[in-house]
This record gives sequence, structure tokens and C-alpha cells, in this order.
Amino acid sequence: MARIRLVLCPQVQMFPGKRFRILIPISCLILPLLAACQQQLAPPPSQDKPQKPPSIKTEIIIAAVGDVMMPESIQSVVVKDRRGYDLLFEKIAPDLGAADITFANLETSVDHKAGVSGYPRFNARPELLASLKKAGVNIVSVANNHVMDTGSEGLKRTLDNIEATGLVFIGAGRTKAEAAKTRFLKTRGVNVAFLAYTYGTNQRLPLRSPDAPGVNIIGFESESDLIRAVADVRQARAGADLVVVSLHWGNEYATSPTAWQRRVASELIEGGADVILGHHPHVLQPIESYLARDNRMGLIVYSLGNFISNQNADVSYANKAHQKALRGDGIILSITVTKEGGRTQVAHAEFLPIWSLREPIGEATVYRPVSLARELSMLGAKQERDSTEEKLKRFLSYRQEYIIRTLTGTPE
Repeated sequence: MARIRLVLCPQVQMFPGKRFRILIPISCLILPLLAACQQQLAPPPSQDKPQKPPSIKTEIIIAAVGDVMMPESIQSVVVKDRRGYDLLFEKIAPDLGAADITFANLETSVDHKAGVSGYPRFNARPELLASLKKAGVNIVSVANNHVMDTGSEGLKRTLDNIEATGLVFIGAGRTKAEAAKTRFLKTRGVNVAFLAYTYGTNQRLPLRSPDAPGVNIIGFESESDLIRAVADVRQARAGADLVVVSLHWGNEYATSPTAWQRRVASELIEGGADVILGHHPHVLQPIESYLARDNRMGLIVYSLGNFISNQNADVSYANKAHQKALRGDGIILSITVTKEGGRTQVAHAEFLPIWSLREPIGEATVYRPVSLARELSMLGAKQERDSTEEKLKRFLSYRQEYIIRTLTGTPE
């Protein structure tokens, strides 16, 4: 099975003053039960009144991936290869390009006046942006702790380069007003609003002058920041069919969300958000649904994990369950949104487990995202496998099973 489909579950998970609903995978047992319930509850059509013409139903797919990290070890290979940054995404591009809108968290500066660099101050060449767009990404959040890695002027040049590539950015701006601006992407008649916030930045924030660059912040346990963000969401809701909020939050390498993350998510959904896309922990965190007081069903992804990084370095076939392996896990989340009769909602979601795989490129090696299902299918199709391929197959199978168990709550 390539993608794991999720449905909104009628079970309620208690949280002080709030209602949460867990997402669970569709099974052959659930679907007939749901259909049976719908048949029992649906009233018979009236024979006396004329039937209304059926409303037109529109469906779009929004995909999302986590952190795009550009460590020096990856970029040193890229700059020497004729394919450039394209080689990083060539295996995953078919999966990214399948959606109508694809989101990523761009966790690096892209300042053409600064040299290529990795941690602690990331910077990539503008060609990275062209490769992301070619792979299928449409919109990137720059609201993260590395947004100021090349300073205020570097931030401006990064945003210029994103715009010149044809990508849409959220979460920061060349002025405070631009940073605060909600971005709208309309596809097939569905108008989707995007907003983005980060807990903070590693380097100093821009000056408070209105003409200085801005970064959208929801600081840890900052009531004023949260109130401001909820107001932003309410305003966006008035002009959108669907509202998506990107949040750079939580504790690095933690597999569970904090109480603050849960509170922020619930407040934003009550304010009008439909989807919360979380990142920063660099590992996967739970996916939940939340029932708002107005009966909208919101989707909360606490952490999408890494999309591309080398943070799973030193993980091998022999230590496939090591904690650092969690940093190689990721997903491509696909959210199906429907609009019918003036109502837009998240119909369902599914995810494709991915892994940052270390592969030989010429005389070097590089980490790049791959679909675990596809890699396992190719290995399984081989009539004969050597010992290394057998170890790789077992390793990737373990990581795929782990991701599915983590996000579906399936016991071992």
C-alpha cells in the first residue's frame, strides 16, 4: 500500500474545554459500517415536493511536506553535479506534483550574495527554488528559526528570489505589512488562504520600523501573539473557502506535542482555521482532527517531520530503531478538500511515508527523499538481491511500518 488514507473518527479525545477527534486509517470494516449508518439515518426523499437540481461538487488536493534542510554535506554534492538541486527531488517529484497545491517549509535562506552554507546558518543557491517548483511545490513558509540566517538584507533577497522563481511565500515580508499579508491561492473555484508563524528566529529580528522586514511570531506562551494570530485567521476566513496555517513550533526531536501546541491549534481552529501544518521538531508528531464549536472539522498535523536533511546520519541497517532514525522519517500529506453548495470542508487525508535516503551519486553520497513504498516495490521486483539490498529492504520496511504505526496508532 503506497498511501495510508485517514478518515475523521467519531471518537472524542478529551482536552480541557476542547474536543479532539483522532484520525484513523480506512479499513474494509469501517466503510460498510459508515455506509449502513448513512442509509439508516438518511430520510426518504419526499414524493410531494419537486427535487432540487444537484449541486456541483468541486474537489481539490493540498499536499504538504516538512522541513527543507540544506546542510553543507548535501549542497557540496549538488554544486558538483550537472543536475544541480534537481537530483535531490527527482525520485519524489511524481508524488509532489500530483496535488493542486503543494506546501513546504523552506528552512534555509536563499541569498545569492552569500555563499552556500549549512548549520548553524543555512544558505542555498537560488537554483534550489527552481528545483522545488519543478518538483511540484507551489508555496513555501519562511516563518522559521532560520529565516534570519543571512540577516535582514539576506531575508529581502531570499524573498525576491522566491518571488522571481514563481513560488509563493508566507510568514515573512520585506516590510511588516507584507509579512502580515494573507496569501490566497485559488484553484478550481476553491479559494485557499495561507498564513504562517514561527516561535522565534535564531538571529536578531528586523528593526521595529514599518519599512524593515517582518517575520510573523507566535512566541512560546505569548498571549498577545496568539490573540493577534487568531485575529489574522478570522480576517482571512472572511475572504476564503479554506484557511491553512503553517506553524513552526514545539520541541526539537520530541514525538509528542506540548500543551502550548495543543492550545494554539485549538484557538486557531476556533478562530476559523481548517488545517494546521506543523514543523520544527524534525520528527513526526501525531495527526488529529478537532471539532470546532461551529461544527467545522479541523485537521491538525503537529509535525510533518523532515522532508530532506542529513539529520539521520550514522543510522545504518544495524541500528534501524535508533532515535536518530526518527529524523529521517517524513510524509507527504495529501488533504482532499471538497466544495459543494457553498460549503467547503476537509473530506479526508492520507499520507505517503518517505525517508531521507543516503545514496551514492558518482563518487559521493547524498541524502534525498524517497517514497518508501516505491523503493520497496523496486527492491521486491528484483529476482535476485545481494546481501546489501536485502538489508536495505528490511531496513526500509521497518521505517515504513514505524511511520504507519506512529501516525495511525496501530499496535506492533
